[in-house]
Amino acid sequence: MYEAGSEQINCNGRIIELPSLEVVRPAPTMPSDANIDWLLHIYFTRHKFGRCRRLIERELTRHLNAEYLHFVLGLIDREEGNHIEALRHLQRSLELNPQNIETYKEIGRTLYVMGRFSQSLDAFREAEQRSPRKDHEIYHYLGELLYRAATTQTQLELAKKQQDEARAYFELAVQTGKKLESHVRLAELYRKDKQYQQAIDVLENCLHGPNPPFDFSLTPENAEVLIEISVLYLKINETQKAYDRLAEVVNIERKCSPKGLLAFGAILQSRNDVDGALGKYSQIANAEPEIAELWNNIGLCFFKKQKFIAAVSSLRKSVWLSPLNYNALYNLSLIYIASEQYASAFHTLAAAINLRKDNAECYMLLGLCLRKLDDVDNAFVALERSSNMATGQPQSAARNPLVFLNFALFCYETGRLTLAAEQYNRFLSQAQDLMLPTEYKFQATKLKSLLRISNHANGMLQLDAADSEETAVGAAAEELPLEVNAVVSQN
Repeated sequence: MYEAGSEQINCNGRIIELPSLEVVRPAPTMPSDANIDWLLHIYFTRHKFGRCRRLIERELTRHLNAEYLHFVLGLIDREEGNHIEALRHLQRSLELNPQNIETYKEIGRTLYVMGRFSQSLDAFREAEQRSPRKDHEIYHYLGELLYRAATTQTQLELAKKQQDEARAYFELAVQTGKKLESHVRLAELYRKDKQYQQAIDVLENCLHGPNPPFDFSLTPENAEVLIEISVLYLKINETQKAYDRLAEVVNIERKCSPKGLLAFGAILQSRNDVDGALGKYSQIANAEPEIAELWNNIGLCFFKKQKFIAAVSSLRKSVWLSPLNYNALYNLSLIYIASEQYASAFHTLAAAINLRKDNAECYMLLGLCLRKLDDVDNAFVALERSSNMATGQPQSAARNPLVFLNFALFCYETGRLTLAAEQYNRFLSQAQDLMLPTEYKFQATKLKSLLRISNHANGMLQLDAADSEETAVGAAAEELPLEVNAVVSQN
């Protein structure tokens, strides 16, 4: 039985002493000279900035490591958007210890957030010079700032130099650290230079590591990286590998982003599955209809189905969404020619030529339009220029035999038989090892017969290659200009 105020209790005849409620040992107190950096770090990582500030204010006057207090205070101010105060505290920390590389890096990051890119570049260059080791963060920011400077540079030579330097820094960042943003930026620069295989290799390292299975992968199930790899595979006509990567995206997310669906549709379109491609494109149109490449591909699908009105409407919407989209302009002019709207095709080709003045196919189509509009002299000038451009292309570039065939047909129609024979011989040399469509072979054979008749009648033409056999093995028909590929994105 228990009595109030008593320190004993009677339980079944036994007296039990109650424990005392007094504190046996007083709470420990922290010495005034103790290092509290560890506690400050814990509060900062937990985003308890109020406690951090109170602790810093209490310890700032008596703390032995004031450098770290100013450093953390600068980080807190930057997190809260007080960039000027953040710079002031970080510079104070740098004055206390000029050899701290982390302080230089945080000053550079703060200047980067403030939009002072030139000063940020100077801060990271200073950090690179003072750093005793290779730091992937410094290399990444140097590459990022140089790439940004190159995109805003008006002088082409200086912009090219800055872009090459940025790529070198991104390569160092990829070699010395595992940062996803560095891999993505480096792949973007490779893609910009049309080095698609190198871009694929860089992104594949994110998924599997450079030496699988010994290296750990950086992001093995990143859907965005997988989609980007599939798009790059489409650029080099590796449709099966692109399809495999997109299948992995579906297995991971059960749902594709619009970019992935666009790549899926392009693969189906390249395999002549027009209805399947339109089904993928309709899913994108319901979610994000304001994509220029989407309507470009939809227009090509309708063109394949011989629905010219729907094709023109889709491609005009693509041009409206992106007026400087060369692919949409070129494809729209092609459909205008197929539907015999030569005046509209002429204006569209003029816009496309203003964007790419070195494209032989555009001048070829322009010459055909002018021929249909009865402007024979300007048609000859346009076709001659297209032939000269195609002849002057390097050996590694895609061959365009149709340019020479159209020019040869035009020369024969206008009575320029010698020039027609010359262009026909160029067509034969360019068409070797290419799988030509039946229509092109028919036109070439017809021209060959006509030139033989002229040679026999007039006695003034001698065709060296007229009797040679045409070989048709090897490359794909996509190299021909009139076989327009589905476009996934702008180069």
